[in-house]
Amino acid sequence: MRVRHLSLTNFRLYARLELDLPRGLVIVQGDNAQGKTSLLEAIYFLATAHSPHTRADRQLIRWGAEEESPYPYAVLKATIERNDGLRVIEIAIQRGESNRLRKEIRIDRVGRRGIDLVGQLNVVLFLPGDVELVSGAPALRRDFLDAALSQVDADYVRALDRYMRALAQRNALLRQAQERRLDPDELAIWDDQLVPAGVEIAVRRRRAIADLTRLAVPIHRELSNGSEYLQITYQPNFDPARPSMLDTPYQVGIDDSQPPAGIDPRDLQTAFRRALAERRREEIARGMTLVGPHRDEVRFIANGVDLGDFGSRGQQRTAVLALKLAQVAWMRERTREEPVLLLDEVLAELDPHRRRCLLQRIGSAQQTIVTTTDIQRLDRDFVRHATTLQVCAGVVSPYSLNGS
Repeated sequence: MRVRHLSLTNFRLYARLELDLPRGLVIVQGDNAQGKTSLLEAIYFLATAHSPHTRADRQLIRWGAEEESPYPYAVLKATIERNDGLRVIEIAIQRGESNRLRKEIRIDRVGRRGIDLVGQLNVVLFLPGDVELVSGAPALRRDFLDAALSQVDADYVRALDRYMRALAQRNALLRQAQERRLDPDELAIWDDQLVPAGVEIAVRRRRAIADLTRLAVPIHRELSNGSEYLQITYQPNFDPARPSMLDTPYQVGIDDSQPPAGIDPRDLQTAFRRALAERRREEIARGMTLVGPHRDEVRFIANGVDLGDFGSRGQQRTAVLALKLAQVAWMRERTREEPVLLLDEVLAELDPHRRRCLLQRIGSAQQTIVTTTDIQRLDRDFVRHATTLQVCAGVVSPYSLNGS
């Protein structure tokens, strides 16, 4: 899988861009704030309909574009080469009802929904800030799982959408209950939607973590020169196999990557409903839902040490690198396609051993796009086998290694 052609209109710095992209390795060089990262962001957006950097689509629109034209504010379009042929993906960000922005998605010139993007273009994005996946807030790890699964699993996307809608309505009702008497039947309506969707999310997350762990362990051992053994453990907010674990701190040595023995989805739903009922009074007092996959946790353990709490920066970066490389292999297994790899200023952060391991692992990718502020800092052999581009103020041109 690769992006054959990328077209941008009024996206970030780009007033207009038409760019052919070759197979293999592409290096994009440029100073900060010139548009390098925006190229990767655009490809990620076409794959997922979301930006990895902002939740506000208005920030993606080139400054001043809204006043210049009555047409769609920003348009992203790509021709994708896949094993089964070519696809053309187009996303327009434009004015909708009540002057709100909306996304219009087309695949092969036919209007589609966001869920129809699943599997059309698969990408794995490496960012400098990815180290926060280990050391940062649990929401970052949940977001990673959601983003990864949403690229390959349409059922997960549907379940997540149902769950988040029900959760928002349930939380609103719980806040209202602080001011008026709550009718239990009102909550039951949203519980009927929350519970089955929540169980489906938890089950699919558990399977994904098990697969990612299987793939990440040998990669991590290679990156750490065989000195560390990595565990990626999934701790659901509530597990009927161990109900006493609800809302307790994570304990090293507990591995929830495999499904609880002898428990099927009906048991999980029953346990979920029981937990909601048991915490009803506390939820009303706090005005929020306290049980469910929106409070799940994932931890990274190396040689029995929780890297989020006690790992060095180097250990945390190594764990994330192993996770992302495992994601590449996992997506390949799930889709039978090589994902497009997007590396934003990450090679310079790695020591020679980890950089060499990374480059060897991604060598089979049909397309890898790397950004850098200083191409001279990259290995000469690596650069020699790449197509090199330069970005300056939203203009992309070929880059000459001799500086001319």
